[in-house]
Amino acid sequence: MHKKGVLSFIAEISPLELLTNTVTSVIYPQLYPAGLQVMPIQILHPNTHWASVWSGITLIVNRETPYHQDSGGSISMYDLLVSAGTHQACYIDIFELGAEFLYLPGTMLALSGKALSHRVKSWAGGERICGAHFMKDGVHNRVGQPRPAWPVLDDYL
Repeated sequence: MHKKGVLSFIAEISPLELLTNTVTSVIYPQLYPAGLQVMPIQILHPNTHWASVWSGITLIVNRETPYHQDSGGSISMYDLLVSAGTHQACYIDIFELGAEFLYLPGTMLALSGKALSHRVKSWAGGERICGAHFMKDGVHNRVGQPRPAWPVLDDYL
């Protein structure tokens, strides 16, 4: 049984999820099929049209996040952060790299959120939404799906 609005929300985000699937297949070719193979949701819940290869999405709205590492994922599986909203001059910091990256609406950032400490500080005006896409280690464990290997330069050449 779904709460009111869940199915319509899933239907509304399907075009964005098809885009994130395509981006995933390009930036980390082994992650895409690994995600597909653990998504038996169509069999378990045939009325749910989950279009994503990601096992979960968290929406973070107008929130600063202190340095943190994400739990539950595998170090070798990226998370995909999709930035939206009207905000400007927002940055995401990655501690281990000693770097900050401009994080405007429309930005997609893939990182190993379990391995790298990251944060988003305050931003200049407007609304900020992040769709944090992730694959849970427990989902892969439940269906016996191995994790993909770390991507290497040769994967992209």
